[in-house]
Amino acid sequence: MRVIGPDPADIGGIAELKWVAEHAYMHSILMAPHGTANGLLGLGALINVCATLPANYIAFEYPSASDPWWEDLVIGLPSQIVKDSMVDLLEAPGLGLDIDAEATRKYLREEDAGFFD
Repeated sequence: MRVIGPDPADIGGIAELKWVAEHAYMHSILMAPHGTANGLLGLGALINVCATLPANYIAFEYPSASDPWWEDLVIGLPSQIVKDSMVDLLEAPGLGLDIDAEATRKYLREEDAGFFD
C-alpha cells in the first residue's frame, strides 16, 4: 500500500485521523485524506488537521458546492478555497468556520424550522 485516504467521519474523528497519519508516516505510506461528504464544517476540520500532519500528507479532497447557495451557509470560508494548488488555513478560532443561522433558516425543512431557536 502506497497511499491511504481515510475520512475523519469514518475512522472516528480528527484525533484518529492524526493517529492514522502518524502511523502511516512510520511505515512510509502517503496520505491523502478524504472528506467530501462531511460538508463545509468538515472542510474546516480537515483544513486544520491537515496543517498538523507529518510529511507524508500529500493532498486532500474537499467538497464543492452543487447549489449556488451552499457556501452561504457558513461564515469564514474564502470565496476561492484553492489558490495555486494550496489551501490557506482559516483564520477564525475553532474550525475556522461557523454556521450562518440566518442564511441557513431559509433552507430548513418545515419540520426543522425551530432548529436554531
